Amino acid sequence: MPRLSVWMIRMSLVYMGIGFLFGALILFHKGVPLDGRVWTLLNPHIELMIFGWTMQLAMGMAFWILPRFSGEGRYGRVYLGWWSFALLNSGVIVTAIAVWFGLPGFAVVGWALALLGVLAFTVMIWPRVKPLATGIHS
Repeated sequence: MPRLSVWMIRMSLVYMGIGFLFGALILFHKGVPLDGRVWTLLNPHIELMIFGWTMQLAMGMAFWILPRFSGEGRYGRVYLGWWSFALLNSGVIVTAIAVWFGLPGFAVVGWALALLGVLAFTVMIWPRVKPLATGIHS
């Protein structure tokens, strides 16, 4: 498995663990009230689970599984993948903290960083997305 995929998948598992913890606290609070501030974990929980866990897991798997080029540089422009990893994780962390503390301006910055990360990944992976060569011409 390529190093970028390993790091993306590992980081997605970290977000999954933190997101599950936040979700478990919220769910437990519904049955046994702890503190009203537990509800401030809802938006960070959503951010971590959707963008931190699910999206990053899908991106890490896509980088690993999509068809590779032959010869040197099999994975394409990998430096864009590392930029994607850094931007997406920066965006997720900034957004999760911003929504937790109610700072909408910083949340927009976090979403912009995450969007830039997804765009960098898209530019990197685009040449590897191609039709299956079946020999049948349409």
